[in-house]
This record gives sequence, C-alpha cells and structure tokens, in this order.
Amino acid sequence: MTVTVTFCLLVFYRRRQMSSERMKQPIQRTHPEIAREPGLRERKKLAAMRQIQAVALDLFEQNGYENVTIEQIAAASDVSPSSVYRYFGDKEHLVIWDEMDLRLLEVIEDELQSHPPIEACRHAVVRVFSNLYSNEEEMARRKTLLYFEEPALRTIQFELLEVYTVEIAEALARATGREAGDLQVQVVASALVGTLMMAIQHWHAGGYKTHLQDEIDEALDAIENGLTLPVKSA
Repeated sequence: MTVTVTFCLLVFYRRRQMSSERMKQPIQRTHPEIAREPGLRERKKLAAMRQIQAVALDLFEQNGYENVTIEQIAAASDVSPSSVYRYFGDKEHLVIWDEMDLRLLEVIEDELQSHPPIEACRHAVVRVFSNLYSNEEEMARRKTLLYFEEPALRTIQFELLEVYTVEIAEALARATGREAGDLQVQVVASALVGTLMMAIQHWHAGGYKTHLQDEIDEALDAIENGLTLPVKSA
C-alpha cells in the first residue's frame, strides 16, 4: 500500500488503455475465496522486492530521486538491472509498489460479503493495519513523503488510483449483484478510494504525528455521517 497521495473521485476507467508494462505491478490479486499462503518461490520474490525497494529508498533520500538510476539501485542491491526491471518494471514502481495496498483490496472484498461498504472498509483497515509492524509504518512514511515531493510519481499514481477504483467497483458489483458500470457503484467506489487517499494526504500534511489507521477512521466518519459538517463552536 502505497499505501500509497491526493485522492480525487476517479471514475474514468482507462485500465485497458494503459500499457501492459504499466499494468504489470499493480493489482495482481487473489480473490479471498481462493486465497492461499504464498509458496517458497513467491516468498523469495517478495523478500527480494522488499530488499531492493529499501535500498532504492535509501538512495533516493541520499541523492535525490532524479539522480538515481536503476543500474545504481541494482548494484547497491547486489542484483542485476534486469532483475529490478523484472520485479518493478520501472523506477516509479520502486516507490509505488506496496504489499499493503494489495492486502487491503483483498480484505475489503472479503468484508463486503457481510458488511455495507463503509463498514467493510473500516473492518478491512483494522484487519490490515493491526498487523502493521513499526518498520512497515516507517516505510509507508518514507514512500509517502517521496511521493509528495516527486511530480513523476504523482502522475503515475493517478493512473493507479483509477485501477484501484475499478477494482473496488468490481468488488462492490460482485457483492451486490449490480454491474460494475452502475453509476451508484462507481460513485461509492470512488468515494471510498477518495476517502482513503485524503486520509493519507492529511497524515502527510500533519507531519505523520498520528497513526494512519486513526486518520482513515476519522475520514470514514465524514462520509458515514452523510458528508455533514457541523459548525464548530468557538
């Protein structure tokens, strides 16, 4: 997750217009009903990707994002450049790739089987974030900070957000028996994605002094209360 950003209400479905290379890394998910433990090969791949990403973030922070090449990241990670390209596709995905995003999407779909959308989102956040270790939260902070500083990352993130919105819309459609293209399904999916991302933006703007889970919970309160804004007493 990168988990990862300014969320707007995205309902433009351009997934099929994006190149296969762009679509290579985000949203390769397993539906909850067929979820399984990753095999040894998958665990080794994930461990390698985590290590390469950590090295890349160190280099970006030390030297500036634009000044670091894939070849330098590969050398510092003791892997070949082709391995970095195979795992991530491009330099942007070295920052954007996030296991937590994939887990959250899977768990949201699972929760939608028995809860309405906002409640499902709350339960999913609790399930995913309750197992978040301090080092993972620190990694999320580092990636979020870099995202806000690099225009190139924000450009591709908007493309990924559209994909996330499509994924949520399809999960909602499966849970409700509606079509994914139904206007109300699209609006709810976009609202959920937008709410999650605005929580991340607020977390960043506040200097990461709070827990991201608390920010998301408060953001969900806003739409659960019907988008009303009571006047604050002086």
